Amino acid sequence: MASYGITNPCAGTEGGGPAAIDVVIDGQNFLGYPTYCVVCPDRTLYFDICWPPDETCFDPFFEMCTPAIAANFSSDVSEVCDEGAVQFEDLSVGDITSWEWTFEGGDPATSTEQNPMVTYSTTGDWDVSLTVSGGAGSDTYSIEGYMEVFDLPVVTLEPFPVIGYDWEPFELTGGIPEGGGYSGPGVEGNIFDPVAAGHGTVTITYSYTDENGCESFAQQDIEVVSFVGVGEPENEMASIFPNPTSSLLNFRVIKEKPPVDLQGAFFMG
Repeated sequence: MASYGITNPCAGTEGGGPAAIDVVIDGQNFLGYPTYCVVCPDRTLYFDICWPPDETCFDPFFEMCTPAIAANFSSDVSEVCDEGAVQFEDLSVGDITSWEWTFEGGDPATSTEQNPMVTYSTTGDWDVSLTVSGGAGSDTYSIEGYMEVFDLPVVTLEPFPVIGYDWEPFELTGGIPEGGGYSGPGVEGNIFDPVAAGHGTVTITYSYTDENGCESFAQQDIEVVSFVGVGEPENEMASIFPNPTSSLLNFRVIKEKPPVDLQGAFFMG
């Protein structure tokens, strides 16, 4: 009943007055039964004799009242990361014609839209308030610390060395804090395959999500090249002759993979 209005005895024996005599409404003699007043939310007043004195007796009066205004709201999230956007929704009831929002720590800080979008870029707990107005008056609904805003994690990635095209796939490292993931050309399951990436420069991204669900990333380039005639030594053999010597010295280096035969001479004085 409170959402429609209030009722009070205004006259008759329940209203503190003397008993009425021969009060007739619609041919019915009420003989002193109480008169009740109905005060609507917009302060409109209705009164009459009511019999029997129960809620159904007041229904016709309630139907004439303008419904009360009650402010209320919700949002798609109440926790957000730095630079996160929040969609607010008006849940107010009544004949509403205007909305006045206040968003502490938000952008915009105020709004007259019914369902505004707000961006938060400052860490902390922030209040939200909504005032709605209409023919039946106005109402305000506020929640302290409604929005909680978290910092983004600080993420770094160490530079990569130049990679040989024919090198075996290897696990990427260097992302801080640990526990994130790598992505980019030639990357699968944090493993980098130079052949899949191809010759040239590719960008590797390291992404990390913290305990608040906030994500940040860092990037570094990897250069993939072919090392022509240069590689890791395999089955390398060398010879120096004549030994000993006091003048001319020869040396020979043979590599099986790829086969290389180098000869040189030094003059020793």
